Amino acid sequence: MTTGGEQATATSGSVTPDPETDPETALRDAPAGPAADGSKGSTGLTGSTGSTGRRPWWVWAIPFVSLFVLLCVRNRFLFTTRLYEQGDAGANSILIEQAKHFTLLVGNYSREGFNHPGPAYMYVQAFGEYLFSDALRVVPTAWNAHMLSVFALDSAFVALAVGIVYGWTRSLRGAAICFAVFIAFAVAYPPIVNSDWMPYMYVPTYVVFVIAAGSVVAGRSQDAWIFALTGWFLIHGQACFLFFVPVLALAAGVAVLWPHRRTLRASVGSFFRQQRRVWVPVAVISAVFAFPIVLNLVLRWPGNFGKYISYGSSAQAGGHSLHQIVLYALWFWWPHRHAWLVPVLLYALALAVTCWLSRGPMRRFLLVLLAINVVSSLAFVVYAAVGIDDLSEYYIGYFYWSAPLVTVLVVVLGAAEAIRRRPRTQGTQGTQDTQGTQDTRGGAGSAIARRAFTLSTAAAVLAAAAGFVVLAVIPGTHANTKDIDESLPRVVATLAARAPGQTIVLHIDHPAWVATTGLLVQAERSGVKACVDDPRWTFMMTKQFICTPAQAASGQAYWFYTPHVPASATVILRFSGVAVAPASSS
Repeated sequence: MTTGGEQATATSGSVTPDPETDPETALRDAPAGPAADGSKGSTGLTGSTGSTGRRPWWVWAIPFVSLFVLLCVRNRFLFTTRLYEQGDAGANSILIEQAKHFTLLVGNYSREGFNHPGPAYMYVQAFGEYLFSDALRVVPTAWNAHMLSVFALDSAFVALAVGIVYGWTRSLRGAAICFAVFIAFAVAYPPIVNSDWMPYMYVPTYVVFVIAAGSVVAGRSQDAWIFALTGWFLIHGQACFLFFVPVLALAAGVAVLWPHRRTLRASVGSFFRQQRRVWVPVAVISAVFAFPIVLNLVLRWPGNFGKYISYGSSAQAGGHSLHQIVLYALWFWWPHRHAWLVPVLLYALALAVTCWLSRGPMRRFLLVLLAINVVSSLAFVVYAAVGIDDLSEYYIGYFYWSAPLVTVLVVVLGAAEAIRRRPRTQGTQGTQDTQGTQDTRGGAGSAIARRAFTLSTAAAVLAAAAGFVVLAVIPGTHANTKDIDESLPRVVATLAARAPGQTIVLHIDHPAWVATTGLLVQAERSGVKACVDDPRWTFMMTKQFICTPAQAASGQAYWFYTPHVPASATVILRFSGVAVAPASSS
């Protein structure tokens, strides 16, 4: 990369426009590897393989806009229908309401009775509520805005993955392949791009985290900020990533530093002096994401971290046989019989196409991706062995769908490397021999290679387009609304009218928590005071909605019964399978 935005072609001495600054050139004449001349480029702690310039805007914009628009059009009911959430969505909305006032320091709840480390996902949805509902008013209710922010976040992560792969392939073909693979997995598992349920939201984040780790280790230090961003999102999202992220970060760090072990101090010093564009964004991202976690620890030591340690050291976590653990991990590769064949065959195929068909920096990137995938898989096995209480709950490990996705991505990218476009050079333009005849064999070979490369690019784009069309029409792309109850505003108004000005005090049967979260968040939005008279629900309802002794004594109390209603109870209304009765009547 020269200062003028041009890239020298070593074989001919000619100068061609840099595809990073010229989208038209990138579409027409993109080389098959990070460097236009096919060389490895600069590598190491202070350098990067291939071109170090910025990727063109369309690499990020096209996948983001395409997927976001598809999800919005497919779920256009969000722009017109009033939807009121309950259940897990309601519990998250309680946190999102706090995030809108910048008071939230923890993440979503866990069924183990604690909150996950950080609020990043909640702040994204809080911003979405402000933007789409409060400012632009394009949606009628808050949950609708939360869903649009989820669509935007998932689309952004897919765009980041496409950008990373483009950084290595420098071609529309490579970008289209990555987008096609992501879309194919979204067709198989639509909730990974259109659901606000947290186990699904971790999937695209973790996939990009793994791909970014591979890119950094293989030599593109420019992608370190993506590695940091996705890693911190994961840490905020679920406590288990306090294990996964450091393990993969440590593995990546060792791989990067090992070649410089004899000059480690000098190499690290040179890195910090020369690569500010690499480490400064990482430092800023880390500081921003670490702040709420650190502040919560300072204010409420040891906070939820003490509960993480207690759970991890309890008999409740782990205790499974090796056979059970292996079957659990294999389920994410293939949830049917003979699942072990899938990772074996996929990895054999991935290694074959990588070693035989790819060359230079691209081969290194693909091999590193496979190695990072192995580290991730080993970490997942350890997590299943010591961190998961019930191996029948597959949702806990949905993020491990990353393993087959990344492997398939390597297979397709490696296979595409079999078709390379030969650059135009003086040696391929034809030469005049001593008999005056024109030797066109080199030119013909170059033309055939370019034509094959163009056809393979067209095939990749068509595959992405076909997957896009399928995703647009399948029923699963329609967002799930099972945790929606449109009667919640009426229920809140009815209970508030029975005792104007008094706090609604709730006593609930355990299954009634689903309706309770929805009622509490709707009461908050309506300016009605409500609380649950049971501190055991603090982890889900938050301290804000747990009754104080004064509220319990002076408020109007109700029971939420489900599924059975005592004979002595006077039921005043029913909603979401819950019977509501004044507490004094039971």
